[in-house]
Amino acid sequence: MRTLFLNLFQRFRRHEAYHFAYDSFVLMAGHGASAFLVVLFHALVGRLMGEVEYALLVALLALLNVLSVPANVISTTMARYVAETVHRADPGTWLQLVRRAITLMTPVGLLALAGWCAATPWLRVALKSPSAASLALIGVIAFVSLYGPILGGALTGSRRFGWSVAAGLSAAGSRLALAVPVVLLGGGITGVLGAVTAGTVIGILIAGWPLRALARSTAPERAPLPDARAVSGYFWTVLCSQTALFLLINADMILLPRFLDGEALAAYGKAAQLSRAVFFLPLPMAIAMFPRAVTSGNPRLLLGPALFTLTVCVAAAAGMTLWPALPLRLIYGISGPAYELLIRLYVWAVIPLALINLILPYLWARHAARRTLWLIPVTLGYLLLLQGFHRTPQQMIVCLLIGGLAALAVLGYLTAGLLSAPRPASTGGRPDRQKSDFLSAHET
Repeated sequence: MRTLFLNLFQRFRRHEAYHFAYDSFVLMAGHGASAFLVVLFHALVGRLMGEVEYALLVALLALLNVLSVPANVISTTMARYVAETVHRADPGTWLQLVRRAITLMTPVGLLALAGWCAATPWLRVALKSPSAASLALIGVIAFVSLYGPILGGALTGSRRFGWSVAAGLSAAGSRLALAVPVVLLGGGITGVLGAVTAGTVIGILIAGWPLRALARSTAPERAPLPDARAVSGYFWTVLCSQTALFLLINADMILLPRFLDGEALAAYGKAAQLSRAVFFLPLPMAIAMFPRAVTSGNPRLLLGPALFTLTVCVAAAAGMTLWPALPLRLIYGISGPAYELLIRLYVWAVIPLALINLILPYLWARHAARRTLWLIPVTLGYLLLLQGFHRTPQQMIVCLLIGGLAALAVLGYLTAGLLSAPRPASTGGRPDRQKSDFLSAHET
């Protein structure tokens, strides 16, 4: 009986579903630990800072999310092309891709940072930010973050998820360890953003360590790099659609200080931050799916994670609807009818965003990036709707729900057409079975 069980297990281990499930488990465990550190960061900082001061910090972090769009696009681009080179067992080429990306992005990032710092006085007035220094630090974090996605995209594309998780944990843990004493010493918003900067740098150093070691042991390949026009076209297409996605997700938080004030501002900031925990649930599965979808058109790569995401998000939203005071007291040590009402509404509004965050990477991976540009007019419509209806927190949440459902309907229709198209014949078996000796020797 034991021999039969071992034989069945060995057969299952050779199946792609096992590797996908294993990678998803590693990422879910790692991202779950990172998410816990992020929640702990907000719990402690939210308790130690004043309510309005914390709401302003949340608005700045939402702005940072939008400024990090180019970095995320770099990660997506690197993951796609590295996945293709790993699929054909070409380690030297993807190491060249990393070096080339760092060389190209450094001067561009410095120019963008200089322009951002020059515009901070005007931005401070337009966004009602606490200080020009805090806005300048947001720009510094966005610049430093350019290097993380280059390295993280290479780790994702080569399926070195263990190191990717380690980098995320290091960044989140360092940010928490540094931010709390800074707030206790009276550092305020600027001090917390300085701690975020330091944590980002530490995460980048961890992400670069395995690639540094691999570069020493790998001879450079002479294979040509991907066509520059193709890479550029893919980059700009993903940049436009991901900018639209991040505006759809973060616009209400960025404009929060402009639209609301007083108790409404404080309640919306904390309720939204708690409810958005649902949004991050599918991220590990999306990361595990991406390099596989680059080289495989199997619809189950999307349908399975989408069903799992919908089930988990609905269960989490139902729990927060029934017991909204529990996360409020657990995280922030507060409760009240205004907070509980907003949580009950907001947690359902982010479920469409969670599904969009899974569908969009699938389209990018399946060489259908142009289809995602339809997200731009949807986001513009949402921004116009939000501009017209923002007098109360409830109006803003309804706008977010309408925008999310509209985007989900458009992307769902485009993805259904892609899934129903006939799949071409496989060009060489499963990527996991074709893993090169190079990757096997350096597995984490």
